Amino acid sequence: MTWSFRNALLIRFTIVLVIALGVAAVYTSYQVGKTANELSERVIVQTSNLIDQRVNALLDDTESQAKIVSGLTRPTFASPGNRSLNSSRFPDLAVQVTELIRVKPQFAAISISLDRTGEYLQVSQTASGGTSIRITQLTASGAKIRNNFVPFGDRLTLVESDSNNIQDPRNLTSYIQAKRDKRVTWTTADVLSNLPTGPALGTTCSAPITDAEGKFLGVVSISITLTDLSRFLQTIRVSPNGFPTLIEVVGDRSKIIADPQPQRLMTADNSGPRLVRIEELDDLRLRAVAKQVEDLPRFQETDTRIAKFNYQNETYFLGFRRIAGPNRPPWVLAVVLPQSDFLNWSRETNLFFLTFSALALAAGAIVALLLSQRVVQPLKLLVEETAKIKRFEWEESEPQHTHIAEIDELSQSFETLKAGLRSMEKLVPADYARSLIASGQEAKLGGERRHITTYFGDMVGFTRLSHELAPEDLVEILAEYLDVLSDVVLDQGGTLDKFNGDDVMAFWGAPTLTTDHATSAIRAALESLKAISVLHIELRQNNIPALNASFGVATGDVIVGNVGSKKRMTYTVIGDSVNLASRLQGLNKFYQTHILASHTTFLEAEPHFVWRLVDSVSVFGRFEAEHVYEPLDTREAARPETIRLAELSNQAFALYQNRKFAEAATAYEEILAAHPKDGPASVIHARCIKFIKTPPEPDWDGSYQMTLK
Repeated sequence: MTWSFRNALLIRFTIVLVIALGVAAVYTSYQVGKTANELSERVIVQTSNLIDQRVNALLDDTESQAKIVSGLTRPTFASPGNRSLNSSRFPDLAVQVTELIRVKPQFAAISISLDRTGEYLQVSQTASGGTSIRITQLTASGAKIRNNFVPFGDRLTLVESDSNNIQDPRNLTSYIQAKRDKRVTWTTADVLSNLPTGPALGTTCSAPITDAEGKFLGVVSISITLTDLSRFLQTIRVSPNGFPTLIEVVGDRSKIIADPQPQRLMTADNSGPRLVRIEELDDLRLRAVAKQVEDLPRFQETDTRIAKFNYQNETYFLGFRRIAGPNRPPWVLAVVLPQSDFLNWSRETNLFFLTFSALALAAGAIVALLLSQRVVQPLKLLVEETAKIKRFEWEESEPQHTHIAEIDELSQSFETLKAGLRSMEKLVPADYARSLIASGQEAKLGGERRHITTYFGDMVGFTRLSHELAPEDLVEILAEYLDVLSDVVLDQGGTLDKFNGDDVMAFWGAPTLTTDHATSAIRAALESLKAISVLHIELRQNNIPALNASFGVATGDVIVGNVGSKKRMTYTVIGDSVNLASRLQGLNKFYQTHILASHTTFLEAEPHFVWRLVDSVSVFGRFEAEHVYEPLDTREAARPETIRLAELSNQAFALYQNRKFAEAATAYEEILAAHPKDGPASVIHARCIKFIKTPPEPDWDGSYQMTLK
């Protein structure tokens, strides 16, 4: 009996596929059941490690800062004429502590208490995001008075004074523990009710203050809220119905101190806000977990332990571990997930595999029919692909599959080649890549002198955001912004040089020679700000944090070409104007601007934009002064108030450079009256006030020496 090639191929292919899928289905079912428990334990351990790292980072940082503040208050740090520690140093210490608490939003309050007098200094976060300072001192009559201040620059402004209900910090538990143990101590978690921001669940870290001989002088206390930990637990997905929680175990009692639903941890009664007791929790599963932790044997090692318990006919996995580190709070991290989450996954996996097998069997029959077709058609398609490559058409296309191995491999090789060419076009400038391929020459080291414009862009707020988001989310958000900046640069005819984290470097005038490179670079910076504003609307709708951007632009002669080694090189630009563009980008933070351009860029692009002269600056690493300009808008799109701002700014700066500081200060005050948040006006106005009191040297050339990059 003879069969046609198509029928023979179809029958044999179907038999092999059925056998293979049957064996795979049996083996998969066995492995899924076997690994369900292993996977659940692995999830618990990995989740525990992740949360433990976050908690320890918070505790380590708090202990470290408490020790640093304690060291700052020691008498050995005082001036030679004042070797004692007393409340007269509180104003100076308040300024330093205020700076610390501004960069540590997790610190609710920092206090310094003196053992001899009971006087104390307390710096606290406020609900508006600012700080309040409270200093309690003894008067000449021996009575205590409490002065409330707000910081203003490096000075303290008195708000109010009173002498009612002044507590003695020496009676606080945190103070008593630190004095007794002579080391860093932690209080148990409780409601911090005396915070300006309102009651919050938290704990206090205390460090003793001693002199050079070890004599006890007082205590430094840092109160932290546990809100950030609860927010972090909200981001942890253990399983569809699993959850993590943080429990404090004291004696035979336990209490929940951080949870993905923090609102259920506090309540209020006649005596005020308080922690919810375990038996008051609405979530019966959480009650069961807390009771399980209470009943577990006490242990000191920090390895994650796995236990099981039954609740309402459901088996749960419970992973628990103590927070690592000596003298740490008695906190136990618990990760809970129901066994059914993984058994359901097993059933879903089996169902998926059966469905996939049926689809694969049907697809196999179709593929077998296609494999019987003539081999000429795929060969013709490969010839067409070759012609496209010669025409620099590298767009992605579906690979042509055939049952002949050589043809199939050749088709895959063509797609790999095209993918490599597309990748090279992304890694090096497209015009440069095409010229290399067209010439058939290998890239070599070397370059040529060109007059070009360089631009550096930076995402403002990225460093802060990197501390708040998971790396995967951070990379995704960064890609959104870099896509916007890249599209604008390419639309304006620029060459993307490199990405360095959240920085973008680009240049105009190479490899394609142009004469309007300065104008194109400034237009790209302005268009980037508009594109980012549009992106912000979309991001906010999706609850994604928004970032801003700042740009530095400089024009000048550079060397453009291949730089590196013979085995690894990159197409880039090198020169003084490149470094200047980088420095100008960094100056945006100082002047609170978005775009700063060099004097040469201004001269070449001046007719197309509305400009103002921001300052004459000797940037870091350079001795000669450089006029720095800010492009406010294009001339055709600029509004009257923008043009007026540029005119007033230029007039005010001319007065400033002519040493007419009083008139310049008045002019900048007019600007600030219309634009209270104008950064350049604020900076130069403050400088004018300083020069009115202390004029600069007679040979002052009107420039400012910048000491920061």
